[in-house]
Amino acid sequence: MFAAACGAACVGVWMQAAAHAAGARGFDTNGTSTSRVVSPAVVASWVSHDDSLLRRPLTLLVLWRGTPGWFSKGRHDGASGMAAASGSSFGTGASQAYAYEYVSRGGLTFTMAFDYDRRMVKILDQQISLAETNVVLIDLVDSTPVIVDRRWVDPPAPSADAPVDPIIAVIKRTPDLFGYLRCDLSLPDPRENVLMPMLCDQVRP
Repeated sequence: MFAAACGAACVGVWMQAAAHAAGARGFDTNGTSTSRVVSPAVVASWVSHDDSLLRRPLTLLVLWRGTPGWFSKGRHDGASGMAAASGSSFGTGASQAYAYEYVSRGGLTFTMAFDYDRRMVKILDQQISLAETNVVLIDLVDSTPVIVDRRWVDPPAPSADAPVDPIIAVIKRTPDLFGYLRCDLSLPDPRENVLMPMLCDQVRP
């Protein structure tokens, strides 16, 4: 779990320091991250960091699965729980550059702690090699979160002419990842349930 302790000014300082240290270690600090609901039970997070030494991006897709509608629990304002709630912070230590990506949904906050030097990410207190793994499946997120699978799936090739949505691209060509989404389930909120067939069709193989 991760609670953001700094405001925008602090994050800005961290980003500048991380950019200097990561660049010295062969990292192009250009990168992207996003999190969104993709099915009745799953929120998907995508993170990409350019690595000039490997000459390819380091990418990670995390599928956070819980009970149907877990991402909307705890809301009392009548608003939809479909909107994204995620963020980043960056920093440097004595011998490493690192980044935190965090996802907040349904009253829960999860952290992905990236170590640029070692090309590792720490999720749920487990160290995962980004050289060997770029997809992580996490189940029971709203009770006792556990990593149930980790694997390598070739990331989509970048295209300036027709930008590819990486979450859709990876799931769409990996049938068992689509099965993990449990698109057969329904949400307790009928307003959100109306959107589920469209979201699932986007990633259907």
